[in-house]
Amino acid sequence: MRRTAILLAAILALSSTAQAQLEVQMVTVLAVRDPGGWRIDVEVEGIGVTSASFTPPGQPVLDVPCEVGGDVVLCERVEPAPPSAGYATFAALLAQFPAGGWLLSVNGGARTATVPFDPQEPDGVVSVTDPADGATQVSSTPDVSYQNGCASCTFLEFHIEDAATLGEVFEIGAFLFGAPPLPSGQLAFDDFTAEGTPSPLPDGDYRLMAAAGVGALQTRTFDQGPEFQFGSGASLQSPTFFSVPEADAGGIAASAALLALAGLAKGSGLRAKRSSRSQPTASQ
Repeated sequence: MRRTAILLAAILALSSTAQAQLEVQMVTVLAVRDPGGWRIDVEVEGIGVTSASFTPPGQPVLDVPCEVGGDVVLCERVEPAPPSAGYATFAALLAQFPAGGWLLSVNGGARTATVPFDPQEPDGVVSVTDPADGATQVSSTPDVSYQNGCASCTFLEFHIEDAATLGEVFEIGAFLFGAPPLPSGQLAFDDFTAEGTPSPLPDGDYRLMAAAGVGALQTRTFDQGPEFQFGSGASLQSPTFFSVPEADAGGIAASAALLALAGLAKGSGLRAKRSSRSQPTASQ
C-alpha cells in the first residue's frame, strides 16, 4: 500500500510539472483557397503541447497531429489535405466546417476554450510582379514586388519555399497586418524572417506563395486561466514559381573580388551603408 501511495504521488508530481510547463502561445483557424480549392487550416503552437483537437459546431472532433521542433511544438492539420482537391466554393467549405464557436482542447482537456470562427471571404488577391512567374535567373537574395488587389484584406502573407517539398526542407516568410486597404509595395529579402537576415537561397526551384486575407488577431483566455493568441479568418493564395541558378565561376570570382575590396575599405575606416525597407480541379 505504501509503495502504491508513493507511486501515485510521483505520478501526480510529474503530471503537475508537465502542466506547469504547458504554454500554448498561438492558435489559428483559417479558411484558405489555393489553386486546388478551399481548405480549412488549423494550428496550435506552444511549449509542452502533446495533443490538440477542435470541434466545430455540430461536427465530429478534428484531431490535430503535433510535431516537435526544438522547444516549440507545432500541431497542424489541413483538410482536405493537398494534393487532394479542395472545396469548390467558400459556402461548400463552411457547410463542412461551420462558422460559430469551435471547442479547442489541448493535452486531453488540460486546456480548453471556445474560439470564434466567423470568416469573411476576401474581395481580391495579392499578385507578385517580381520575381515573374517562371523566371529562371532570379537572385539568391530576391526582393519581392507585389500588387494588392484586395480592398477588404487586413493581412498579406508571403512564403518562399523549396518547390520539391513545399516547405519541408526550406521556408521563410513575411507578414503584413493593418487596416484595409493595405498598399501595394515591395519586400526586401531581409524582411523574410524575424531573426536577422536570412541566408541566401541555394540554387534550385522555389514557390513563392502570396496570400491576401481578412482576419483578426486577439488575446483569448483558456477556461483554466492562461491567455493565448488566437487568429482566424479567410485568405486567397496565389503561387509564383521561380528558379535560382547555380553560381558560375565568373560570379564566384566577382564575389570574391567584392569581398576583398570590402575588406580593404573596412581597414581604411570606410563604411558601406546598406539600404533597407521596412493543381487539381476543386471538388464540389
